[in-house]
Amino acid sequence: MHQPTYAGRYRIDRRLGEGGFATVWLGHDEELHAPVAIKILASHWAEREGVRQRFFQEARLLRRVDSHLLVQVFDIGELPDGRPYFVMTYADRGTLEDRLAEGPLPLGEVLRVAEAVASGLTALHATDVVHRDIKPSNVLVHSPASGEDGDRLLLSDLGIAKRFAATNGPTAGLGTPGYAAPEQLPLGQGLDARTDVYGLGALVYHLISGRVPAPYGEQERPEATRPEIPAAVGDVVMKALAADQETRWPSARAFADALSAAAERREAEPARGGGGTRTARGGDEARTARGGDEARTARGGDEARPVAGRTRHIPNLVAPFRRHALLGGGVLIAALASGALLLRGADLPAGGPASSTPSGPAASSATGAPAATDRHARWLNVRSDVPERYRDLIVQAGHTCDLPGLSPAFIAALLKAESGFDPDLSDPERDEYGIARWTPHVLRFWQPGGRKNPVPEPPLSPELSIPAMGRFFCKLGPQIAEVPGDPEANLVGLYRTGVDVVREHGGVPGEWREHAARVKRYLDDYRPR
Repeated sequence: MHQPTYAGRYRIDRRLGEGGFATVWLGHDEELHAPVAIKILASHWAEREGVRQRFFQEARLLRRVDSHLLVQVFDIGELPDGRPYFVMTYADRGTLEDRLAEGPLPLGEVLRVAEAVASGLTALHATDVVHRDIKPSNVLVHSPASGEDGDRLLLSDLGIAKRFAATNGPTAGLGTPGYAAPEQLPLGQGLDARTDVYGLGALVYHLISGRVPAPYGEQERPEATRPEIPAAVGDVVMKALAADQETRWPSARAFADALSAAAERREAEPARGGGGTRTARGGDEARTARGGDEARTARGGDEARPVAGRTRHIPNLVAPFRRHALLGGGVLIAALASGALLLRGADLPAGGPASSTPSGPAASSATGAPAATDRHARWLNVRSDVPERYRDLIVQAGHTCDLPGLSPAFIAALLKAESGFDPDLSDPERDEYGIARWTPHVLRFWQPGGRKNPVPEPPLSPELSIPAMGRFFCKLGPQIAEVPGDPEANLVGLYRTGVDVVREHGGVPGEWREHAARVKRYLDDYRPR
């Protein structure tokens, strides 16, 4: 996308972040002499009325809440070429994700963060809206206003927010692995304030432990490796992460109050942990394949054949963060072009890229020198050549559902074998493009909204291509579950030929066996160490 010069009266200075749907720019209000963030919908989406409406819906939700606890929208408009934009708060001190690059937070800071985010959620829930994507990169840090003692925290990215009334029936299964409540996946249904309680609980878990919560049923208690954290605090957090909505705290305020009370309970028993006690979660939270019931088309170019369906106001909530942890040149405002979303189902998110800052979090480079706290280490070998800028998308795709053979390491290995992680790959002879070598008329079925949207045109962005792989495998993978042999190799065959061919050959067709073997070699390198 070319850089516009102005958006209305706002001068545009530089790009902050870009995703598959929109780009966020650092702007300057020349009348008020103040920096702003400007979110502009991508030109290829601007002509699609459904996407435009979702884009404006995010701005309207933020404006309706109109709270200093959330990113605020100041203006809205269209560029001369018809692309819509809106103007928002510019957060100059980064995000909680940047702060976590240093490791877990002291308990006092955790409590202040929980209080601030809970207050923001309380304001949001008062308007009957559920956020659905609470995570460190969506909590922004803003310089204190005159007279304030510490930095302010702002909730951002309402790109997948929903009115409570709109969640009574099935809606798209959206969220971020580790932070999404069970009821969000595979289809979001019956979502309410307790859905965000789970997200806030996952956020607090990360702040205490320094790691994203594991999948349901595999979570260590958050204080397992921090004996100074009271066990009562861990109890409060684990209740927030209950798989059953009825078992969780009824509101974000109730959770934050209980957390503070537990921390103040000096007579509480010593923290449990050390050995990594597991908490059984059980229930019906297993995630399953998602997608429409209409006939889908398997991958493979023009020869592809159709296959069956696949508040209360509390100022100065946050004590001053250590500035060296948050400096780094005004990090992108509402992570609004950023939020690492699971782009599934029929909803069209307004956000996009996988990293929360223009340069990505302080983690590994593409050649392998990971930060000690690399958040992807649970799912990928962070010392491998998997590019850091695609790791969020890869982790999302690998967790789209529970399917034998499907994992972030498998998605990474398949991308390596297909394109060498080249986002600009172009093979017109085979009609395959982008990092995942999608054929555009096939990708149409697996993009957000499916066949309701036109065939995407090359170049095919990683933000569109990689999540589509997860949707593809989760819809079609169960149809080859009974085929003998290596599940991962069979998934490679599925990706290249389709359900019927894999079934007919009883596994990977001969012409694709070397390709499958190559994927397996990369897979050995990419599994977490």
